Amino acid sequence: MAAVIGIVPTARLFDTDDPYKDQYIFVNHYVKRILENGGVPLGVLSADGRVAEEALALCGGFLLCGGHKIWPYHLQVVEHAVKAGKPILGICLGMQAICAWFRVQEEKAARGFAGDTLDLFEAMKREGYLFNLPVEHHWDVAITRDNIAKTKHPVDILPGTRLHGLLGGRVHGATLHRYRVNGLAAALTAVAYTADGTIEGVEAGPNILGVQFHPEVEVELAALFADLIEKSRV
Repeated sequence: MAAVIGIVPTARLFDTDDPYKDQYIFVNHYVKRILENGGVPLGVLSADGRVAEEALALCGGFLLCGGHKIWPYHLQVVEHAVKAGKPILGICLGMQAICAWFRVQEEKAARGFAGDTLDLFEAMKREGYLFNLPVEHHWDVAITRDNIAKTKHPVDILPGTRLHGLLGGRVHGATLHRYRVNGLAAALTAVAYTADGTIEGVEAGPNILGVQFHPEVEVELAALFADLIEKSRV
């Protein structure tokens, strides 16, 4: 049976007084890679930044796309995937969302917090916790259809990791981000880095994988999508 992959988009919400500017944005390349590798893409839609759990139940796995900001629905998807044992691939902001969810779980345990993950996430932000830190020279070139090669930088992948098994020891990945994760929760393992020490890949068990670079822009890194789809078959 074909694997249904929930495509988790980026969003622009509440930036203006125009309600028609509140939008969820699905980038073609993410959907294209899922289709090319035999999966069935299904858009994960939310209202006011939150998604219905019934919608998540329809998906066998999830692709968290790159974007501008972590919204509550990002953490909802990660929580659902972890609790249901479903595979998830996070790309750029998607990887940062995975890292944020695991960091909040660690803080829940430290505080003895019995409430909702989203409530603690918002509380930690109000308290000044920085889930991500600025990084320079990871978005020096604006990507176009014709200059993808100019956006790339080398990413070294640690041997013996799941990501190494999929992509080998070094890839050249398109880099389109101005922030990097601020350390990792103990449940996550950093598995790839750039020369400046930026974490470019994280793993947790057989189902959780995140990369900071953008594999969707080219077919050479399709193994990431094929692996997600294979693990999502029911």
